[in-house]
Amino acid sequence: MSDVVERVLAALNGGDIDAFVSCYGLEATIEDGYDRVVARGHAELRARYAPMFEATPGLRIEKVSRTGAGAFVVQEERVTGRGEPEHHVAVYLVENDLIARERLLR
Repeated sequence: MSDVVERVLAALNGGDIDAFVSCYGLEATIEDGYDRVVARGHAELRARYAPMFEATPGLRIEKVSRTGAGAFVVQEERVTGRGEPEHHVAVYLVENDLIARERLLR
């Protein structure tokens, strides 16, 4: 499985917006479970996530489980540092060692 998913978690946990954005392809999308695109491309990723990093310096995302199938990585994640702990599933499509699409299921 691709280490880009490990890199994106490290960037999230470190609050490093530049490292976070660099894990995604230029036209990458982050979507919710209902096909709604919440961010597309580096500029939108930065605009959406930089304020979150600033507002929640204690944000931590822990891998609970991970599996893969071809270019897809499916990861259950535990999120802490922004109120009550949350769980979600992230489905990453990895192309050329970058995330091309991420779908967050909550």
